[in-house]
Amino acid sequence: MKKASYISATIAALVVGVMLPAGAASANELGGWSEDSGTYTTTDGAASSVISRAAAAQHTGKAETTTINGTSNKRAHGWTTWVGVYHYTTARMEQSGGGTVYTTSGRQWGTSGTEAISPWRAFHPDRDLGSARTYYGK
Repeated sequence: MKKASYISATIAALVVGVMLPAGAASANELGGWSEDSGTYTTTDGAASSVISRAAAAQHTGKAETTTINGTSNKRAHGWTTWVGVYHYTTARMEQSGGGTVYTTSGRQWGTSGTEAISPWRAFHPDRDLGSARTYYGK
């Protein structure tokens, strides 16, 4: 019985390892772009060697708008170029000032270049229905 439990645990660990992208369990946000404040690099508690590697990454984000059935919509769109490095880009529509995430692309993983686009969100300028933000990390 103990042997069967060990085998089951081993198989479960292998399945989880195959399902997650490499580095996903320990992915660190290293920077991004905010519609409110522009491009930034994180420095809170990160080792200086991590920050210097992050400097090699080129990250761009923007807010895009369109009209769908007479309603203004907005989404976040981000790109990261980090040659030879396996990394992610995420695009989200968030509550202004942080907090609630309205829509997200999820982490888009790749090597050298990644692109992420959040789903459209109805936007009314007189109400806070989202601020475009993009992130990158590894």
